[in-house]
Amino acid sequence: MHLMIKVKNVYQYIVLILVVGFSSSFSVQAQKGNGVLPRSSTAFVVIAHRGNHVFYPENTISAIQAAIEAGAQYVEIDVRETSDSVMVLMHDATVDRTTDGKGAVSSLDYAQIKALHTPAKDGQLYTIPLFSEVLQLCKNKINIYLDFKNANVAKAWNMIQQAGMQNQIIVYPNTLQQFHEWQKLAPQVPIITSVPKTTSLTEEKLNEFFTTMYVAVVDNLYDENLIKIAHVNHVKVWLDVESPQESTAIWDKFLKVGVDGLQTDHPQQLLKYITQRQMGLE
Repeated sequence: MHLMIKVKNVYQYIVLILVVGFSSSFSVQAQKGNGVLPRSSTAFVVIAHRGNHVFYPENTISAIQAAIEAGAQYVEIDVRETSDSVMVLMHDATVDRTTDGKGAVSSLDYAQIKALHTPAKDGQLYTIPLFSEVLQLCKNKINIYLDFKNANVAKAWNMIQQAGMQNQIIVYPNTLQQFHEWQKLAPQVPIITSVPKTTSLTEEKLNEFFTTMYVAVVDNLYDENLIKIAHVNHVKVWLDVESPQESTAIWDKFLKVGVDGLQTDHPQQLLKYITQRQMGLE
């Protein structure tokens, strides 16, 4: 079974740190806290991957609105900065795959980005939204799982506060530097990351990881015993299961080992399945 599991740069840095030992300055930084997760309507959380993008183009206003209407607890979005320091939603480093344009997001200014369109199955043309627009759309409607691709942390945190979304967000840093900055500027914001991927990840090593690297959620624990270790350390486990092979069998497999949430391409169907499972109707 091949799942689309995200492997971010911060993971590589964390592995290196675990190998050579944590510096005292890093430990102080990490121990500022692992944040408080946003309130959720249910204990188990369903995260709409890049919005409800089976029906609408990923990371668009329509996809996010569809995730809200589906009843997902979180919408996962990706943020990057243009050449003139405007924050927009875009997963890839370039606009090539998802729009009718070409070039790196970081090399295009906002006027150029705004002129691009994302073709869709319904024949409509969708535009790339501003991060500020998405914050306003999601406020009091859905929590944000922020995949922080490449942007200014201080500026993003200021925008989040101005929008009144500071209690409705969790951040996935993509580099160790980003992790440090989020911990320094907004230690109350919960962080999600990956644990070191090794074939010898023991319960003891995982415990050590959690006592030195304070995070609220991890996204790559699949072993039931290791998931229990995360829970003992008050860390949630949200797995990425979005893939062409995503199915009820995959959902059921991970629900049985005790994960706390799933990031999916099919939020509405997953929510329905969880309800049926709880009622013994699956």
